[in-house]
Order: sequence, then C-alpha cells, then structure tokens
Amino acid sequence: MPVITFTVRCGLSASQKSRLSEAMLEAQVAAGFERNDLFHRFLEVDPSDLLVDPRYPGYETDRTDRFVLVEVIISAGRPAGTAATMADEAVRLFGERLHLAPQDILFVFQEVDPHLPRFPAVEPRGGRSCLSRRSAISSP
Repeated sequence: MPVITFTVRCGLSASQKSRLSEAMLEAQVAAGFERNDLFHRFLEVDPSDLLVDPRYPGYETDRTDRFVLVEVIISAGRPAGTAATMADEAVRLFGERLHLAPQDILFVFQEVDPHLPRFPAVEPRGGRSCLSRRSAISSP
C-alpha cells in the first residue's frame, strides 16, 4: 500500500492535482500495485517553505517554481526494482501530461514494516473483530 505525498508550491489547480494523481496511480500499477490502492495527499506550501538547490545533483537547467517533491511510503520486502519502476514511469507520465521536466521532480522512498496494522480492524456483523485491541497495541 503506497502512501504518496506531493509537496508543491501554492497555486496548483484541482485539475493539475487530479492529473498528477492519475499519472502517479498509473505508475503504481506499472510497479505492481492494485489500481484501487489510492492514498494520495497534496501539501501546498509557500515558496519560502520549499527551498531547493536549482541544479543539484548536476542538472544543466535550473529547476522551476513547478518543482514537486514526491514522498512514497511502501511496505518493505517488495520485489527489487519496484521503487525504480514507479519513479521512472511517474517521471515519464508527469512529463507527457503535465510537461514537468525531470529536474522539477524529486522522489523520496521510505519502506515500512509490512506487518504493522494499517487499517482499523473491521468487526464482522454480529461477531467479534479478528484483531483485538490488546493484540493491536501489545507486543508478543
């Protein structure tokens, strides 16, 4: 279950957010995730709150005010190349659909333990939950 946070400078339209999200979702599917695995969040910040070097790590063209920081949290243990596939496909799609240059996109991936509960347990009708409160907060 990838959780994606897009950090952008203020002013991104709803349409642009939708196109970024759709392109990212397609990149997730290309990397082996299900299409309905959609958890995207947008953080808009003032220009003074998103400071980046214009050319690091050696771009020949400066970054623009359209710079997007894409933070991706995924479960550890995914097949080798999952993150690279997702990032490469997203960069391609962001370029095609939103005309973002590669230097205006930065991906940061973080892996988390896949065994941690992520959603509250769903209690079946007329029965008890499979995940008790004690097991959710206690260690073995």
